Amino acid sequence: MTINKRKPFENISIPSPNIPNIKRRYSVTQDIVSFRRCPRQYGTFNVHKYAPAYQNQTYFGTILHQVLDRCHTHFHGKIDPSTKGSLPDNRKILSDQEILEYFNDLQKAETEKNKKPIPPSKIIQYFIEVDNGLKSQGIRNIPQETRLKAVRLLQYFNALEGSTLYPRVKDTEHRLQADRTDHILHGVVDLLVDSENLEANPADCEMWDYKGSSLLGVNTKDLENYEFQMRVYAKLYELKHGVFPRKAILYFLNELDGSTCPSQRPKNALLEVSITSNEIDDAVKEFATTVLKIEEARLNDQWNPATPGDISEKDCTICDLRWDCKTPNNGQGVKLRYP
Repeated sequence: MTINKRKPFENISIPSPNIPNIKRRYSVTQDIVSFRRCPRQYGTFNVHKYAPAYQNQTYFGTILHQVLDRCHTHFHGKIDPSTKGSLPDNRKILSDQEILEYFNDLQKAETEKNKKPIPPSKIIQYFIEVDNGLKSQGIRNIPQETRLKAVRLLQYFNALEGSTLYPRVKDTEHRLQADRTDHILHGVVDLLVDSENLEANPADCEMWDYKGSSLLGVNTKDLENYEFQMRVYAKLYELKHGVFPRKAILYFLNELDGSTCPSQRPKNALLEVSITSNEIDDAVKEFATTVLKIEEARLNDQWNPATPGDISEKDCTICDLRWDCKTPNNGQGVKLRYP
């Protein structure tokens, strides 16, 4: 009897699988601008996904953007047709005391599990809706004064700019994307606004982006990043619409703050960013260069802290990584509280 000593599957050849070329998606703000501001913060919170203990800045900027988006939706009647053409609250502005009283009543009702009080205005209704959404994402424990300031700025902006700006808004949260050789570049423009007294077409649109800070409080590097952001958006806009936008506008909401609503737009509230072809090309090249730096940092898992002066002291002050970082205090680091 002959025994077959051949091994099972001896003549079967299985080719090695093709490694798919998976392109990463890089956001203009959440990835590129964040990395340019501080690679170490980016690696810790964006790549390794550690949750920062202090989320005041994230909360403040996000809630301003999302509530204003609801205000635009309100004016254009996209949720309730009966609101079309009307400003939320018809420019009504509640005092700080009235706002705080409502927040206190709401907190008491939530603690005692009683029926929640009705919001005293549409702005506050939209604010609470967004606030609840942020809480569901783990963004909570925000100081009461931060909520108060956010509502105050939202009321002022709505009363001051609403009647002239809202009718010109063509789109909100306008998504832009481009498929590059080794990555996907994407961003979201807060507003597309039709230029005044011009026909509604892509070449006549303005891109607007809200900033929760004041212009005078922005350091040079952050301002450069904001301008970089708008120039990349301009390129993405061209790829989508075939033309560059007419203007790129930054609106610094914190310039509106004060005890009363400004009667006219503060001088430093609005900044037009130059978007020449050369500036846009340089920004796109810088975007690609930053992607390569991020990929190299990922490969080595090495995330270096920002160079002193490239990040604001305010950002360093609230950073969880500041205790063993030499960047704060102009390169001197943080003085330990012990021993």
